[in-house]
Amino acid sequence: MELLVKTQGQIYDISETCTELSWSDVLNDGASSLDVSYISDGFIVENGDIVRLSDNNGANGIFMGRIFTVSGSEDGIVKFKAYDQLRYTKTKAIIVLENGTLKNLVQNMCAYLSLSVGTVEDSEYILDPIAVMDKSWLDQVIESIYKTYHGMEAHDLFCLRDEYGSICLWNMRNLQLPLVLGDNSLCTGYTWKKSIDGNFYNLIKIGWGDESAGQIDIRSAIDPVSAKKYGILQLFEISSNIDNAAKAQDRANKMLEVYNHEEETLELECFGDLRIRAGNSFYGSIEDISLNRRLIVQRVTHNFLPIHTMSLEVMTGN
Repeated sequence: MELLVKTQGQIYDISETCTELSWSDVLNDGASSLDVSYISDGFIVENGDIVRLSDNNGANGIFMGRIFTVSGSEDGIVKFKAYDQLRYTKTKAIIVLENGTLKNLVQNMCAYLSLSVGTVEDSEYILDPIAVMDKSWLDQVIESIYKTYHGMEAHDLFCLRDEYGSICLWNMRNLQLPLVLGDNSLCTGYTWKKSIDGNFYNLIKIGWGDESAGQIDIRSAIDPVSAKKYGILQLFEISSNIDNAAKAQDRANKMLEVYNHEEETLELECFGDLRIRAGNSFYGSIEDISLNRRLIVQRVTHNFLPIHTMSLEVMTGN
């Protein structure tokens, strides 16, 4: 690993002085972060300094960002946290988009914030008109990612992330890795959990019409088998963008498909692989829990010292 810091116009290599080095990434939650501890020997970084982490003698970029927090103590160890440029998408603004897609929204965000752009894939799904004030770009984009997911027939989920200094938007179907993690491949431990205590619903009700005039019609979708097994767990939504019963029924049916599943959490401890980022998927294979399917990375932390390992939280993929 090569860790470079640019401060006061000079570039310093602090790779050999690091005592802790980890990189964390969460799916559609904003910026990835780099946490570093190093032996200062009189050299102290500053907030705003640019940080670059790369592999293979600097040939393969891993992380690029700026320092946002610096701390130290009498033991001579300095710690800092750096974020990639998605950190700046927390900026609030007046955001307007009409007859546009998720791609258009991300491009507008990058132009407004002067962010470098990489691969930005298109969903072709037209979002409802957006006209908001005092809302962050990040919140609006993430909200639109999930509106696109619910609105598309194929239910494609998109991933927003910074790739070594370039903002990218990927259809996660294109982030599948030819990689197996499990009993006989890199995995050293695991824990799992199943829950219906969060975003699980087996009855969906959609209201539409003129709410101000008290003229509301309701369409619903229910899974009777699920309701008998778990009890009725209802989600009710009034939509101002639906103008007929057929659309309301279609939305209820689609939302039932999405929410009528147990939430499954699986955490893995593995030897490190730099291809693993939030949004990527791989094939999981663990005999003890009959796991034999594709998994999507929701959260990952790469720890590079003393050896490269990674902790993953994953969800079921297609």
